[in-house]
Amino acid sequence: MKLNLHVVLLLLIFNVFTITAQVSDKEASARKWISEHSKELNIQPFHTFKLSYVRKSLAGETLRFQQMLNDVPVYDSEIVINFSEGNEVAFSSNNYDVSVDNILTIPNISSQTAIGISNAKINTNDGKILSQKVKLVIYNAEKPTRLAYRITTQIDNRPGDWETFVDANTSEVISLKDIAIYHHNEKHPSKKKSIKKQSKSVVAFTTGRAMVYDADPLSYAHVAYGGNYSDNSDATNTDLDAARKLVSLPQVDLTSGVYRLKSQYVDIADFESPNNGFFTQSTDDFSFTRDNDAFEAVNAFYHLDKSMRYINQTLGSVCVPQLNGGVFQFDPSGLSGADNSHYIPSTEQIAFGEGCVDDAEDADVILHEFGHGIHDWVTGGHSSSSTGLGEGSGDYWAMSYSRSLNQWTSTEAAYNWVFSWDGHNECWGGRITNYTRTYPQTGSTYTEIHTYGQIWATALMKIFDVIGRTKTDKAFIEGLALTNSSSNQKTAAVAVRQAAINMNYPCADIQTMTDKFNAAGYGMAAVTLKINCPSDQTVTADSSNNFTVPSFASWSNAISANCSAVVTQSPAVGAILTPGTYPVTMTATSGTTATCGFNLIVTPYLAVVQNIKENVVIFPNPAKNQITIKGEFDANENITIYNLLGQKVIERNSISNEERIDVSKLESGVYTIYFNASKSSYKFVKE
Repeated sequence: MKLNLHVVLLLLIFNVFTITAQVSDKEASARKWISEHSKELNIQPFHTFKLSYVRKSLAGETLRFQQMLNDVPVYDSEIVINFSEGNEVAFSSNNYDVSVDNILTIPNISSQTAIGISNAKINTNDGKILSQKVKLVIYNAEKPTRLAYRITTQIDNRPGDWETFVDANTSEVISLKDIAIYHHNEKHPSKKKSIKKQSKSVVAFTTGRAMVYDADPLSYAHVAYGGNYSDNSDATNTDLDAARKLVSLPQVDLTSGVYRLKSQYVDIADFESPNNGFFTQSTDDFSFTRDNDAFEAVNAFYHLDKSMRYINQTLGSVCVPQLNGGVFQFDPSGLSGADNSHYIPSTEQIAFGEGCVDDAEDADVILHEFGHGIHDWVTGGHSSSSTGLGEGSGDYWAMSYSRSLNQWTSTEAAYNWVFSWDGHNECWGGRITNYTRTYPQTGSTYTEIHTYGQIWATALMKIFDVIGRTKTDKAFIEGLALTNSSSNQKTAAVAVRQAAINMNYPCADIQTMTDKFNAAGYGMAAVTLKINCPSDQTVTADSSNNFTVPSFASWSNAISANCSAVVTQSPAVGAILTPGTYPVTMTATSGTTATCGFNLIVTPYLAVVQNIKENVVIFPNPAKNQITIKGEFDANENITIYNLLGQKVIERNSISNEERIDVSKLESGVYTIYFNASKSSYKFVKE
């Protein structure tokens, strides 16, 4: 299919104006670090670096510098620098290409000509082009270094993400390949599906409900594949229907009485064959049986939306696509019905196949492909498939969720199965997270990326089993964000551990990571002694206007090999301080010494004013989960709860004369409730 000049110009304009300017107050420090390490990196004088992506996250601030030659980007080459706090460089990775020659960067052919050459090579005449992007780059994957156009193309009747490099001087097609990322490398016959019309809607969210598999019918019913629990050409039965679970959908789009599977995070799309449409309807109840294509649509929507909410809201890691307004698009019926699924980097979308067990019926497949999206987004589009890192990351993300459901016991084989419903049957073999081989691998049988990735997924799950899902998931996401497009499993392991250090994980957790990663064969170096101080602390003096200094050793969280650091502080524990500001220095010693500091601010004693709040009652006291405060409050009065160190732990405004406050997450101890308007305070005990 040919593109006219008008369409090409629109595509070019899109590519130019969707690039967000990247700024960071740490750019100068990062460039200084690059300059100081230029000899070590062997940086050539004619190579420059452009700040291309900035990510501020739980593990600090990460800057990515694109390698440039005469203002043209060198494809797949960058330097990544992570700052943990202040201007301290905590981690770096790079795939800087020292071998890029100093060539002329003025093309002899236009981008439109290059697109035409690419289209002819792909043979787009019999299909509809859904997306096409073009960019001038330096291509150095094979010598000689060349100026080339990189074109990515999506076609409705040829599933994949087709990448073409066209020499910008000779018009030669240098390379053509499908760069979509598939969840396994086997394919089976497709299922024929009817074609439905597409529709569009405007966002107006409401809630919905649905019946889904969580995570899959075999795990939910705790049975093996076979009999009534087999695919049987997408047929349903009473057992498979009973394996569904009623769930709520926090957001679905409701426009003009039409409900659509769209939330602030996820949107159904229809970009690959078979074109089954958007499954819009006139009710908020998306409950279907598996023989209806709508079941796969809502099943994928539920799990993708839930995972996005878990990452961005529960974990607090910002992780959304750069395209499509930050909304993740998926096609529940794609790949021309083949038995596979893929993530498409150029459009940041996912499509699910329908051969054998429909892929969108298995949460493991859904979340594996979503794992590729996580990897792609947190690296600014520079995810790596080296040594199976990408595939292992997808397997981990799938297993992290399914393991959290506690559907299998650790003594059962399926406890470690990835794709329990879609694989481990006549469809294909599936994968595992108790893989016994270690890194690195040799031989074609074991270096195929899906097989190789099992080492990475297994290592992460072993950490998961010790420190838990939440901590492992956070470190996994924030660690991947420090890698580049050539990073292998070993580099990723170091990055995950460093992200955990940046996030002040206890030394015991860091030691667990070191031990498990070393057992996987990654050869982790011992951690460098590090001590992380808390921010400035404000406390209130006692009735004599004195404050006794506590130990800040646990707060400073010294990290050292084998957790052997000894922490001391000044002023010493037990010192008596009167109101004022005091610098606190923390020192960790474990062969070497590391220090950090913060300010301790002691404020004057605030007396309890009984004549103003004499009718205040606090109960129960002591309390375990909740306290109730009854009294005559000023309208919208600010109520603050402090711990014994004067740290603010809860703050809210009163809305009635009877306030209930959840204290279940507070540590055991004595707390002070302070009423800001009347400047009065009361104490209670948390059991």
